[in-house]
Amino acid sequence: MNADEIEKSAKADGFVDLTQFNVQATGDELRTFFAGHALIQKEHLQDQASLFDMNDLRIDVRRLDFNSYHASVIADFIRQKLLENRVSFTFETVMSSGDKVAFMRRAQELGYRTYLYFVATDNPNININRVANRVDDGGHNVPADKIVQRYHRSLKLLPEAVAASNRAYIFDNSGEGSVWLAEITDGTSLEYKSEEQPDWFMEAYVDKVMNVAS
Repeated sequence: MNADEIEKSAKADGFVDLTQFNVQATGDELRTFFAGHALIQKEHLQDQASLFDMNDLRIDVRRLDFNSYHASVIADFIRQKLLENRVSFTFETVMSSGDKVAFMRRAQELGYRTYLYFVATDNPNININRVANRVDDGGHNVPADKIVQRYHRSLKLLPEAVAASNRAYIFDNSGEGSVWLAEITDGTSLEYKSEEQPDWFMEAYVDKVMNVAS
């Protein structure tokens, strides 16, 4: 599940089809969830909850000027529903806020096995350039300052995310292709998969967790 794909689909035809996620929900449930969501309250968008309609498990967003905030909350709504139904699923996130780690912990408490695939680059300038290339290809933009903030917040949360996973796979995506750096089992057993380890992984995880533990 990907909030960007939800946004793209909603902007293309005005709907988000819940049946593709095997989710059952009512319009009232969605509107209540949206109005109470921390992101929406932070952006003062609660009044827009009334603009969501639901027809045959298709969220009608045609009355909204649909954006990434709406897509993010709908993605979270779907995740929560899947979790309630004990359905196996995957989702993609920049993981720049602690709520994603809390979600992983809650999943474990409900009996899920959680798997983390963490992908990062040497520095946020690489990400800024890639977003610029995406915009050139017709994709959506993200301000450079937000990219930098999210980059550092995501790395800061890495130790907590690994601790909340049954198995974590760490990748570096700085170059043309991704490099599998390490595998961590149950948040304690680290196995390197590459002879060379980038500074970002050593500083964000190994030095903070493994070296302290040893």
